[in-house]
Amino acid sequence: MFESVVEDPGDEGLRKASRIFMVVAVMIVIATILSAVLAIAGDRSFRLPLLIVDLVLAVVAYLTSRGIEAQKNWAKWTGIALGVLELFNFPIGTVIGIAVLVYLKRAIKAGLFEPPKVPASG
Repeated sequence: MFESVVEDPGDEGLRKASRIFMVVAVMIVIATILSAVLAIAGDRSFRLPLLIVDLVLAVVAYLTSRGIEAQKNWAKWTGIALGVLELFNFPIGTVIGIAVLVYLKRAIKAGLFEPPKVPASG
């Protein structure tokens, strides 16, 4: 009869961690495009290896976002690894890394990355 108006912290953590990785992926793509445009315009040198690394990171962040939404175990570990790496990207990355780790911890604590229990057949 009465439903809770307060969202489950685990579900909230899952959703927010996923959104953070989606925003990070989009921001990396925008920064990469801007960097490439500036390089083509002659403002600075064009560094293809850096462009490739940035695009790979954007794809990893995007796939991690989708994996977290689907509660995949690999995405949990990739998210933790990316969150820890973000901690070293001072100052904005540090805030992003802390937020990602906190939200993933909430989702893990709620058991959202656990495989579904299969009833034993007897």
